[in-house]
Amino acid sequence: MISRLFPILLCLTSLLGWSQSPGFFSPESAVLIGLENNYGIRILRNNEKVARLNNTPGRAGLLPQVAVNSLANYASNDTEQKFFNGETRGGKGAGNLATRFGLEVNWTAFDGFNMFVERERLALMEKMSRAETTAQMHALAAGILAAYYRLVELERATENLRYAVSLDRDILELVRNKKKIGTATGLEVLQSQTRLNSDSARLVLLESDISRSRMNFNVLLNRDAGTPFALDTTFRLLALPSLEELVIRTRQNHPDLLLTKLQKEQATLRLESVKAAFWPVITLQAAYNMAYSRAEVGFLLSNRSNGPFAGLTLRYNLFDGMNRRNDLAIAQVQIENASLRETDMQTLLEGRVRTRWADHKALSQLIDVEMENLDASRQQSELARELYRLGRTTNFEVREAILQEIQALDRVISAQARVKQVEIELLNDAGIPLFPLK
Repeated sequence: MISRLFPILLCLTSLLGWSQSPGFFSPESAVLIGLENNYGIRILRNNEKVARLNNTPGRAGLLPQVAVNSLANYASNDTEQKFFNGETRGGKGAGNLATRFGLEVNWTAFDGFNMFVERERLALMEKMSRAETTAQMHALAAGILAAYYRLVELERATENLRYAVSLDRDILELVRNKKKIGTATGLEVLQSQTRLNSDSARLVLLESDISRSRMNFNVLLNRDAGTPFALDTTFRLLALPSLEELVIRTRQNHPDLLLTKLQKEQATLRLESVKAAFWPVITLQAAYNMAYSRAEVGFLLSNRSNGPFAGLTLRYNLFDGMNRRNDLAIAQVQIENASLRETDMQTLLEGRVRTRWADHKALSQLIDVEMENLDASRQQSELARELYRLGRTTNFEVREAILQEIQALDRVISAQARVKQVEIELLNDAGIPLFPLK
């Protein structure tokens, strides 16, 4: 149920995301833009069109070929003819005219059923082209979402560090005021100043990382690197299907596994095509020809003929150097290899899904624990700052409490980002669309 509703939810959230501000990116709208702008996807779409145009009965050889041919020749020669009875005949610049027009039909009536195999192969090529596009779209969508949430993680970490810098400034101001009234020492002022400088330097580096990541994200979406945009900085975690359902969906829907299955079908069709070579080939021909010739010198002044023609050709290769039998053995080996690749990929994917499911479960539990730690560390930090104002604790203890709060929030952000990455990977492995389907 969740997987059926997922594309609909993506469309709705995409529309909501675009409505907030012109430069705002929801995860789904970013995926849509990336898929729309990606040249590789456009090329694959064009390849789909080519495969669809190739998938015709005529391309498979099921239809006859009809052709028209015509010929017109004129020659002017100095001619001299001597006959056995002693008579001579000749002419200077004697003209000879010959014309021919015909309508021909050629049809391979039987080729060992290879034309039907070819028809299936063309349909399979169309399916494979579509599957390749889908696989690439899945991979690109997963990459865009992963980059999006890495950027969200950086944004959240930067916000947390800005909060730390603001606390450092408050503590520094408080220490300076306490020093003026004689309740703090110069050492405490220096310690607070050092802490502020250290966090400020980290903030500068982190903001530089964000700037670089934003440019890389624009490039990933095939936009100008300097284009400004805003993000949804919340980690929207989805309710995943059960492990059993994810495994089943992986077997049925994983793009790469689907391609492997189609490649197995392709190997089977290749075997059928080789078997067709053991049969004779029967070709039917039919034509209607009209011919006319006229000579100023010769036995006949003119000649005219027209009428139908029909024929049948049977061709059978008695011996080809054992190539057909070798091709048959090769095709059977290729089918076996395709089956092995399918089994290997399925085993690999199922193991990966189970591992990531366990990671997702552990990380979800870790988030709960870290949220409890965050609540406790915030209360501890607030209490430490209040006690310091009252002169009942030391500057060192205040800084340690603030540090614990900042580190706790960093761990929460990191755990949320990690569980989101695993979630994206699980959905991608199960073939659940990460983009609205058209």
